Amino acid sequence: MRPSLSLSIFLVAGVGLAGCDWRDETGFVEVKKSFATMAAGDILILNSAPLDLGARSSLVVQQPTGTASIQVKHGETSRKLCEFAVRKNRVVTVTLTSASASLRCSVQS
Repeated sequence: MRPSLSLSIFLVAGVGLAGCDWRDETGFVEVKKSFATMAAGDILILNSAPLDLGARSSLVVQQPTGTASIQVKHGETSRKLCEFAVRKNRVVTVTLTSASASLRCSVQS
């Protein structure tokens, strides 16, 4: 291999790895819904990020370790559905169900 080609490959690999932060501890949250659609104007929020399930029945999101919560926001009001722990390299499954016109949350880790 020519020195300039091997040097450029090394530099590209170094720049690509520089963006990785090996110290971050993250886990995964799987959000499942067991109903067809949400009420008009309702938005699901995981910590501070909106979740867009759309037509899907489940979604997996990477989250930092610690305590996380799912809220439902309607207009300016929001209501916390559940709070759970996210552990390093683990998956927490949160199932959302609709019962008597309100959302309920169950957590399985």
